[in-house]
Amino acid sequence: MAPLNSGVNITVWDDHQKNWVPFSKVYLEEAKIYRWRTRAKTTFQFKMMHHSLPMSKTQEGWEGVFETPFQSGLVSFTISTQEAEDNIENYVYTDHRKLTEQQYKYLLDDLLKEASICFQQSGLETNISANGYTRECSMLQWMYIESSIYNLRNTFQKIDAHPLRILRKEEVLMRRERVKSVTPRSIAWLERYGESFGGTPTKLPSHIQTTKVEETYNVYENRVILLQLIELETLLKTYRLINDDDIQKKATQYLDWISLWKKAEFLQGLSPISGSIKITQVFRKHPAYRLWYQWFLSLYQFKTITFDIEQKLSLKDTYLLYEMWCFMQIIRTLRELGQLYDPAELFTKKDNYYFLRLSENKESVINLKNGGKLIYQKIIQFNTNPYYSYTQRMIPDIVIDYQNQLYVMDPKYRIPANLPMALGEMHKYRDGILGRDDDMKVVKEVYILTPTECFMTSDKDFYDVGFHRRYKMGAFCFSPGESNEMFKDWIERIF
Repeated sequence: MAPLNSGVNITVWDDHQKNWVPFSKVYLEEAKIYRWRTRAKTTFQFKMMHHSLPMSKTQEGWEGVFETPFQSGLVSFTISTQEAEDNIENYVYTDHRKLTEQQYKYLLDDLLKEASICFQQSGLETNISANGYTRECSMLQWMYIESSIYNLRNTFQKIDAHPLRILRKEEVLMRRERVKSVTPRSIAWLERYGESFGGTPTKLPSHIQTTKVEETYNVYENRVILLQLIELETLLKTYRLINDDDIQKKATQYLDWISLWKKAEFLQGLSPISGSIKITQVFRKHPAYRLWYQWFLSLYQFKTITFDIEQKLSLKDTYLLYEMWCFMQIIRTLRELGQLYDPAELFTKKDNYYFLRLSENKESVINLKNGGKLIYQKIIQFNTNPYYSYTQRMIPDIVIDYQNQLYVMDPKYRIPANLPMALGEMHKYRDGILGRDDDMKVVKEVYILTPTECFMTSDKDFYDVGFHRRYKMGAFCFSPGESNEMFKDWIERIF
């Protein structure tokens, strides 16, 4: 391993290899304590996510410990001395006893996939987050062209009114009677090439070299515009061949616009650029040219659609992500059973984009066709209606509200070893949530959702259907990549 700029080489004790390994190569897992050491004698600072880590001085150098958060994702470390600073990134993996790395990826993929399906079913009309560069035509691309080409037309009109131009100087030979101004370069040329005697010009030649100044539109940005117009024209011709009368009609109309734009005065006599397009200062800062460049930059960004979750996922609380995933899996089950009525509440609008609206302590309500509701992070306290809590504020993670009865589900990412105790805590929901009108208990069944199925050493099997029907509580195994047929049967039974 090459020495770091700071000169401080840290090694970490790896329980798997039973050895000290270089800091940049250590395999980190969530919620674990790691010992580290270095033989460097110099004073330095060691930070994790910008927070200083404690250390102790030893005879050989320095040593200490750090604890990874109960999170998975990228984590940054900084080693800084007075002379230099090193920034090292590593990845904190999920606890292999709960979720494998592959299952963690399934969590994200399943969550965003189901969000995409619900978005299409909700009938929402807005811009969408998309990424990935592709030249292939798609319905998403056509929707982008159709919805924003009027903005492009307005931008072109602004550019056409004040196109970018430069003054180009050129040295030419001109008849002396047509020369309108004499420059220092012209005088120098006369002294060198004019007819003279003893160094003094005696006769002016018939033609004199002079500087001709000409205004031209032949600049890089205008040539890029011409190239992009040709590409858009080719693209619209493709859409004109689609077997859809409305698309054909609009594509023909847009082609007429392109044909007219190409006849603009500032584009005459130009040749389109070849090769890749560079981002120049004009495309960065000019108000009209910048909008033009951004429009075409987005034209091919429709390879994949994604929905952003309002919390960042670069360093994600795995338990919170698991809760969201469980909620979306329940939505998928309801959708497959034909019970999903209006998933629009899943999304919230922000800066003209729709985001997946799942966050802590904010209710997300999904209406069902049978009159019921699926609620994420339902808040129940002394002053809420139609249900209230006479003890403490309660926020069950997932609730089905059906015929004035509640079915509570609580995802527990790290619970298998403590399942009986966790189920004992679920009694607070069954006993502490009452109806506002009659003070009757409204929670009919409570269940814990876990990523791994844990069988008790006693006779109790909390995952068994018989246990569920007898006690109206228990656990379901919700694991990425596996089917939830038992849970699906339970949903059908309560409806």
